[in-house]
Amino acid sequence: MRLSRMALRLSGIMRRVGAQDLTTSSLARRRQFAHRGDIGGAATATDVLTKLTVVLLSTVNAVMWYVYTEAPFMAAFWAVIAGTFAVWMKSDAKRR
Repeated sequence: MRLSRMALRLSGIMRRVGAQDLTTSSLARRRQFAHRGDIGGAATATDVLTKLTVVLLSTVNAVMWYVYTEAPFMAAFWAVIAGTFAVWMKSDAKRR
């Protein structure tokens, strides 16, 4: 008997909690917090600097592979990585 009352109490609590989650106030509270990428400022600057660093280091790596080891395949591989990141940066800048 006690277990059935406890189970009924728990199910009632779960129903109330579930109903509270769907109210407009809880939805509004969830919308208050912006995604890190939407905030701008330092987060955006950090992302841009990281992408620029990847492009720069990939370009340097491509040149080093081509000049010092004379391996055109690896040089092309790193050049493709640098180009892909450059295109990604451009498309990401258009979206913002």
